[in-house]
Amino acid sequence: MKFYKSFLISLLLMSLVLGSCNSGANTTESVIASEKTLPSNTDEIAFQRETTPRFDFMARRAVDQSQFEQTWDTYGFKGEKPDVDFEGKDVLFIGVHESGTCALEVGNIEWFNDIVMQVPLIEPDRPCTTDATPRTFVIEIDKEKSSELENLVIVQSGIATTVPFEN
Repeated sequence: MKFYKSFLISLLLMSLVLGSCNSGANTTESVIASEKTLPSNTDEIAFQRETTPRFDFMARRAVDQSQFEQTWDTYGFKGEKPDVDFEGKDVLFIGVHESGTCALEVGNIEWFNDIVMQVPLIEPDRPCTTDATPRTFVIEIDKEKSSELENLVIVQSGIATTVPFEN
């Protein structure tokens, strides 16, 4: 009986340690800004997925303060720019359209083979209007991971789309 009790305590401690290590692995990305804005020429330059429903996406990467400020202005942000430590971080701007009555949120970002970053966009669980209003998310990611990034996959309404990005 004593052996089983020790074994269960050891198993519990090991799962707590492993669980805390796992949860830290996904903290390399965070949304640092979000506004209802997109560049004025989005319709002309956005990546368009031509399926139904049609989605337009814009993705840009900033790897230094100059690119960050330029992209911030291009996307038309009005709020205060967040501080970014470009020694260890890069920033992705992801522009989309959302319902005017249902704001999107970024779900749990996942990485595959260290080269594919999947960004799920979560809609509220309620009826939404079918209008299209702008939304841009600014996501801070680890510079080392960013340098390996080859494909950005955005999942919206359950549909995954590989979106080209520029830096």
